[in-house]
Amino acid sequence: TEFKKKVVPIPANSVMVFKGKEEMSIDSTDTEYEVEQESFFYYLFGVNETGCYALINIATEEAILFPNEPNPLHQIWTKIYTKEWMATRYGMKAIYSNDLNKYIESLNPGKVYVNFGVNTDSGSTTLIPEEEKLGKFPIDKEALHPILIAQRSIKSEEEIKVIAVACKAACEGHELCIKSCKPGIRESHLDSIFKHQGQINYNVKFRPYGDIVSSGKNTATLHYVENNKIIGENEFVMCDLGHTICGYCSDVTTTFPSNGKFTEMQKNIYQIVLKMNRTVESRMKPGVVWSDMHILAEKILLTDLKALGLVNGDVNEMFEKRIAYLFMPHGLGHLLGLDVHEVGGYLKDTPARIMKPGLKNLRTGRKLEKGIVITCEPGCYFIEYLLTEGAKMLDIPTTYLNMEKIKPYLNIGGVRIEDDVVITDSGANVLTKVPRSVEQIEACMAGKDWASIPENTKISEIIQSFINQYLSLIHI
Repeated sequence: TEFKKKVVPIPANSVMVFKGKEEMSIDSTDTEYEVEQESFFYYLFGVNETGCYALINIATEEAILFPNEPNPLHQIWTKIYTKEWMATRYGMKAIYSNDLNKYIESLNPGKVYVNFGVNTDSGSTTLIPEEEKLGKFPIDKEALHPILIAQRSIKSEEEIKVIAVACKAACEGHELCIKSCKPGIRESHLDSIFKHQGQINYNVKFRPYGDIVSSGKNTATLHYVENNKIIGENEFVMCDLGHTICGYCSDVTTTFPSNGKFTEMQKNIYQIVLKMNRTVESRMKPGVVWSDMHILAEKILLTDLKALGLVNGDVNEMFEKRIAYLFMPHGLGHLLGLDVHEVGGYLKDTPARIMKPGLKNLRTGRKLEKGIVITCEPGCYFIEYLLTEGAKMLDIPTTYLNMEKIKPYLNIGGVRIEDDVVITDSGANVLTKVPRSVEQIEACMAGKDWASIPENTKISEIIQSFINQYLSLIHI
């Protein structure tokens, strides 16, 4: 297999040992949280049940599962899983975890490898087996993790198919939210519609991240999860919602007007963000550096904000002064897979994180490759704190800002447009199909056939000329 090719440096007289998630009690009670499997464990073994360990014998290429031994009396209250059931369900030998140490000793391996590493987004370390479970043998905590994160970051055809289903499920939910929105309902109303659709039609059990349904000024809070405000008249509504199916995530964001019709100011900002989104997606292909796409999106943003009179100055100069960060303080997108912020963003042989405001928030800066699945999620937000005190704290000059013209936009909040995109041999395939243009969204909210309306994302001659010049400079 491809995985075996990549673990060739690991000696044949070795074993790899992994630990899955355990049950988690709610505080001090005897009630448990619903627990989703640790993503590396699921990636390698496909096992959903908690309390398991697993071992891969490099010499024999055999995988062995070590579930907890259940108490037979527990089947009075809940379903129990014997080693026989686990072996049949997952197609591998199963031994109870009490015997893991004894089994490793019987193999007498030269070394035991565990998947220890630090997540480049969270700074948290991976889940690894307790050392007392591994016996007296030397433990290697360095070799395995880089291999696994490199492997996970490039998706197989089978993985892409599953992600495509998760995207389809999410898009259907987003369309329902858009059609159902009206002033006077609570943000949680739309959240409930999305969850219900996924559970009814796709048997969705887990969420890839905390649901975001925001309206009005709340749309300027990037990870707003309260979802409890009453939606007002003529407000922007932002739904950042995804589904997890068979362990794989979708991550989709739509932004639309609560009344079903865009105001002129809403349209101004929305069309800028849509232009950023569609221009980047049209350039995505193997060999393109993702940080260059973030820079391209920022320059489109600055150019069009300047055309509206919200900022003043030379676009390249404003870019260097990090003015775009004040309007888009997050990265352009992130890898997607078993984790919503998939591992593999920064590897030893990929470009390092650019430590500047905005750019340092990019969860990956690597060259795109066939099989990468990544989100494209440009945004534009009017965050009063960031445009004033926050800018000063970060030493970003506010002299480029036309605050008198910006002030009316503060009530708009923000716009984010997020697609999930797979990189192909020669380009990219957008997996998310939802109403995107102003015309499509307004048609959808009016109950019309939005999908028959072609997207009108014509880019002005001035901005297209700028894009062509910029792309020639960075050789894309």
